Amino acid sequence: MVTVSKPKKREIITRAPFVSDDIGEIVAYHDEEGPTIDVTIRPEDSGQYAQFGLTAAEVHELADELHRIADQVQRAGWTPTILAEARAYLPGMTDEQIIERLDRLYRRWGGLVIGFRGRLDRAAGRALAVEVHIETLERSMALIEQNAEPLSGVPELADRLTELRSSLDEVRQLYIAEQERHP
Repeated sequence: MVTVSKPKKREIITRAPFVSDDIGEIVAYHDEEGPTIDVTIRPEDSGQYAQFGLTAAEVHELADELHRIADQVQRAGWTPTILAEARAYLPGMTDEQIIERLDRLYRRWGGLVIGFRGRLDRAAGRALAVEVHIETLERSMALIEQNAEPLSGVPELADRLTELRSSLDEVRQLYIAEQERHP
């Protein structure tokens, strides 16, 4: 008599693309042995295939290591050329301040900050400048609001103060619209 093993019952917990749909898939299962995560890598039209399983703890370790490596690689991308080009849009800032802004923009744009031949993408440079202009406008508007009450009591200044507030807000809205147009 031949005994055939029972197929394992695996309940899918969740699934997600690995990098993207055309690269592979990650599927988390709950089976007899507990929760496991299977990773399948099969890039379209490549003929390559790999599959491996991990525990949740191993995935956390892998994610931490990938995050650490990504931070190093991103930091290495801010070459002296990139920093010099960014400084044209961010005059007076230190390298660390520029790197902090580049890092934020990199995350917001999904990495599309470095352009042709390792130079700062012009749209990224403009986005950095717009960010600084918005901050300047917000500080100016806060200063006006802070001093608005005593100034609004002077009849000659009340109308001009209202016009100034309106103008600054219009410019701020233009900069925000410009900022939202990019990736």
